[in-house]
Amino acid sequence: MGTQTSLSKDFNMLSLIDLLEARDLFHVHLMRKQNVVGTAVGRYLIRNAGVPDNAPRTLANSQVKDISWPCVMVFVDSWADAATFGADRKLQADDFVPRAIYMPDGRTVPICVVEAPRDESDPVPLTETARSLNFPSNLVGGGYPVIAEVQDQEHIASIGCMVTDGHKSYALTNRHVSGGPGEVVYSLLNGKRERIGVSAGAELQITRRRFSEVYDGWPGKDVFLNLDIGLIEIDDQSLWTAQVYGIGEIGHMADVNIHTISLRLIGCPVRAYGCASGQMAGQIFGMFYRYKSVGGFDYVADFLIGPQNGKELATRPGDSGTLWLLDTGDAEAGLMPLALQWGGHVFVEKNKKTRLPFALATGLSNVCNLLEVDLVRDWNIGNVDYWGSVGHYAIANKATDAIANTNLKALMKANLQNITFDADHIRIKELQGLSTKPFVPLADVPDLVWKIGHGNRGGPEHPNHFADMDHPSSEGTLLELCKGKPENVSVPVWQKYYTNVKDSSRGLLPFRVWQFYQSMVEFVKQGDVNSFVCAAGIVSHYVGDACQPLHISYMFNGDPGDLGADGNPRATGVHAAYEDDMVNRHTVEIFQGVDAGLAAAKKPRAIATGHDAGVAVVDLMQSTFDLIQPPSIVNEFNKAKAATGGSKSGIADALWSAFGGSTVKVIADGCAALAGVWDAAWVAGNGDHNIRAVGAVDQQALIALYQDHKFMPSMTLDQIGTVLTDAAAPTHKAAGR
Repeated sequence: MGTQTSLSKDFNMLSLIDLLEARDLFHVHLMRKQNVVGTAVGRYLIRNAGVPDNAPRTLANSQVKDISWPCVMVFVDSWADAATFGADRKLQADDFVPRAIYMPDGRTVPICVVEAPRDESDPVPLTETARSLNFPSNLVGGGYPVIAEVQDQEHIASIGCMVTDGHKSYALTNRHVSGGPGEVVYSLLNGKRERIGVSAGAELQITRRRFSEVYDGWPGKDVFLNLDIGLIEIDDQSLWTAQVYGIGEIGHMADVNIHTISLRLIGCPVRAYGCASGQMAGQIFGMFYRYKSVGGFDYVADFLIGPQNGKELATRPGDSGTLWLLDTGDAEAGLMPLALQWGGHVFVEKNKKTRLPFALATGLSNVCNLLEVDLVRDWNIGNVDYWGSVGHYAIANKATDAIANTNLKALMKANLQNITFDADHIRIKELQGLSTKPFVPLADVPDLVWKIGHGNRGGPEHPNHFADMDHPSSEGTLLELCKGKPENVSVPVWQKYYTNVKDSSRGLLPFRVWQFYQSMVEFVKQGDVNSFVCAAGIVSHYVGDACQPLHISYMFNGDPGDLGADGNPRATGVHAAYEDDMVNRHTVEIFQGVDAGLAAAKKPRAIATGHDAGVAVVDLMQSTFDLIQPPSIVNEFNKAKAATGGSKSGIADALWSAFGGSTVKVIADGCAALAGVWDAAWVAGNGDHNIRAVGAVDQQALIALYQDHKFMPSMTLDQIGTVLTDAAAPTHKAAGR
């Protein structure tokens, strides 16, 4: 033991340059061995507890620990024991990978052999369906998709961040997507593809550079550093933010260069948001990963990023261009931009047949140095992650005042901080960066977790937030079909309607509330207070969406029949202007108005079944539409935009002047409807008998629930009918209300 400890101490004195020099000296010999697939430098992977010492060391059963020492990592596609090596006809005796590299000057550099065969199958492309992401903002930034059309094929990657050369601002992404100089590129805003700029000139693009050019004087003969960097010249800087979607504001760039880079980066946690995979958390597994040899030259990546804490790194095609940030754990330093992803490798865990995706990334400071640009950190920052956070938390807060049942009101009041915020703290400044926090209050979990957070559910979640009910059809609009006809609040009727009007979005908001109501009743019957509080807090989000007129209309972001010169609706941006800018700017007035009007708010119909709950939500949507019609919002937005020159505050004030009073009324009605859904589920499940504890639920228990995809699973309209158990139940008439 003493000898091993002594050797480890000697190894820990090795520097990064020592490792690179040793690998460079021995690399030709290593790569000629039959089963070697790549090399990197880093720290020794130590097998996890319970893994036998003679078991193959893999990326899944071992990890970097505090005692890990510097080493050269050698990845092989099959593991062979030293005692039996050479018995396999495919692996000769000279294919054996030694335990160390012995340098001419006496230095000993350990080798860590890892069984990590590559998955050579073609990656699943990011199709239109897989990319059914919703980026509900009128500002573009890091994490958003960048889309280019090349040879009639749509190429999709992620925007990394904003940079500037002092004269112009650019979006940083991958060269293989941004394309040649002058190519038009697009992104997604409010679900629509819109032009954002053109690919910058050749001098602002890099494919590869000699390793010695980037890391001057370091060992690396006949080696290319892959960079794959392209800049997009931004059309309109006012439409951009330096924030990264799902991350928020970013810290100072981690300046990694020949003077500062070290093995201390190995094992450090990193975070990112890719347009394909959403939130990603990982750690740095290795540096200067040599992944291929072509024409006598080796190719390396600055960083090999893998899973953290045994959890899969869920990166996939479409994440190229993603900005990876160093998670320092220091609130003041924040998340420090470190590297730009340009690709990935998938390794295979043979015994378990598990696929292990890893990201390959280029150091951001190298990129900025080579292109002579600076990172932009302070442009259009301070935005709430999603429009509507203020509104959702306000509705959840005020609905607790409208609860009729005494015990239920006590339970929901005790959990107010788990569901929403105190009224005095529901302000735009208080809600910044919520998606990056360990706990997200329940009322905005569908946006900040299920759309973009650690519990990201992808496409199936998005249609749950709306229902376009005003498309004209030969049989009338969906609003007209359901008015006074609760039997038409059924999946088959809605499927037929959407097919007839060619609406591919197929929103299902009322059915989502129906699904929640059924589950809440069961949670109460079982005495499962944790699940009930979690579901009740989250359903407030959907009921809140139901009292917003632009969630009920195909004109959700402008009239598609009134196009501007750019081919987009003239009122593009109206959604954020109404639900974000106007609401955030007039929060105080909204609270005062709801307080004054809650007693007179429209009470929902009596609810005894999930179908009743769905019909009650349709009632709310119909009354909201009657009071504030989307075409009126669109027209007022266009007038205000022309009159104010596009001023956000001017447009917000004009919309408030026109619709402020009506908005307060529909929000109050939404609060009453939400309280009615809560009360009905409590009564149907006999909550007064089955749930006696009315204290606050532990936040860790709530996190575990809402991050579990099996908890209130997100579904499309074509799937949700399988879980709605009382579709044939009649709607009960209101009794005594």
